[in-house]
Amino acid sequence: MSTRQSEILHLYRSSLRAAQRFETYNFRKYFYRRTHDRFHAIREEADAQKVGKAVAEARAELEVMQRQGILNKMFAHNRTVIESDPHYASGARRFSE
Repeated sequence: MSTRQSEILHLYRSSLRAAQRFETYNFRKYFYRRTHDRFHAIREEADAQKVGKAVAEARAELEVMQRQGILNKMFAHNRTVIESDPHYASGARRFSE
């Protein structure tokens, strides 16, 4: 694995960790999906200049996510049904009940 690939992979993992630090379910899932989609688009890109620009944007977005994650933890919020029900929180779906 080249240095550039390992740098991008490290940035991807850091972004996913920053997304998981949000207390609010909707923010957490939004940033997780956005990060996943962004880095899969980078993986498919062949032009090195576009990859460099996308990585720079992802780095800037990571900084924003980290700041916003801290702010999100500072203020209380009401938990949604998805967050408060352990069956939904784990990702499992209930078909009988």
